[in-house]
Amino acid sequence: MDSLTQIVLGAAVGEAALGRKVGNRAMLWGGIAGTLPDLDVFSRLVTDPMSALAYHRAFTHSLPFALLAAPIIGLAVHRLYGGRTWPRLPTLAIYLGALFALWLLLLTGSYLMPVEVFHLPAVAAVVALVFAAICGTVAARVYWRYRAGERGPNATVAGWTWLFFLTIVTHPLLDCFTAYGTQFLQPFTALRVAWNTISVVDPLYTLPFLLLLIAAARSGRGTRVRGRLNTAGLMVSSAYLLLTVVNYLNVETVLEHTLHRHGLTAERSIHSPSLGNNLLWSATAQVGPDSFYLGQYSLLDERREFTPFQGVAGHHDRLAPYAAGNRELEILQWFTQGYYVVLPAGNGTVALCDLRYGALGNDLLDPASYIFSWRIDTTARPARVVEAAEGPQREREGMLQRMWERMKGI
Repeated sequence: MDSLTQIVLGAAVGEAALGRKVGNRAMLWGGIAGTLPDLDVFSRLVTDPMSALAYHRAFTHSLPFALLAAPIIGLAVHRLYGGRTWPRLPTLAIYLGALFALWLLLLTGSYLMPVEVFHLPAVAAVVALVFAAICGTVAARVYWRYRAGERGPNATVAGWTWLFFLTIVTHPLLDCFTAYGTQFLQPFTALRVAWNTISVVDPLYTLPFLLLLIAAARSGRGTRVRGRLNTAGLMVSSAYLLLTVVNYLNVETVLEHTLHRHGLTAERSIHSPSLGNNLLWSATAQVGPDSFYLGQYSLLDERREFTPFQGVAGHHDRLAPYAAGNRELEILQWFTQGYYVVLPAGNGTVALCDLRYGALGNDLLDPASYIFSWRIDTTARPARVVEAAEGPQREREGMLQRMWERMKGI
């Protein structure tokens, strides 16, 4: 989900893990750790766009990464607050060793990924250095407080390790509920875990959680009120997440009814909420080797049926002559899970449009109607992805307005 939500979740989990012992430091470091997996977006600074697409929500969002990164960061933070584990080693050596260990972990895990990513040493370095810069800003503040004689509470290495494991691993677990999904089991498999129950941005999940977290942070360390407010935030957000699962199952039955009403049998299908809400849902059903149907359904609709429900040919044959052995096209086919349509884009190019999130526009033959699309130059040898294609800003604003109107129900 979005960065603010992950910071709030990380801070709340950090407070639950270690708040009674170290106070607001648990929230602070929990929020920082909650952002760590998403620092993989900086890979685009040092590698090609297709590698960056494959790397996002990959190894940094995996269970093995959380297990191995937690003790590295936990040791460094324990030392930051005056811990004397390995007292004979200089503090600077501890920090530099932790940075190198984090880089080595990212590099090794990334090399083991089933999807090929270019420039991995640089990718691992930029992620590790951005995280080190964030932590260094906090460390500088701690250093000046130490000079003023303010030590404050600390925890054991095991305590900090537990906090960082929980705050890092809950990030990809929450992402698993989104339609975008995450590669939670990297580097063992490229399988994308996506349960499709919540949008990547959902204010109804984030805002109550944020308000309760702020109220908890303003309460005294270790007080009963603080603990109850933080627990309330975790419970309210979890209850809403459970509600999205219920909505998902409900919409699944609506999709089955819609297919039956149209006399269609789906080979497979996918449905998920539209951006920013859990009311308006999009569905894509594959009814043949190269045939798809797309529709929308609002929980406020009077009829339990996807409307409109339109068919579109995938035209995968337009890409077939160029796909074999083409790394960039194979990444796009993997990323879209085969839910895509290939549309002519002029001048020897085609647009590959992702169907998993439905269409914001009414014209299914217009690449601008889709959230994700890429323009591919088929005149080059091998064919290559030129850029991610986006429609004019005015058209996209119009699509969002139509989405808002459709959300209100028919």
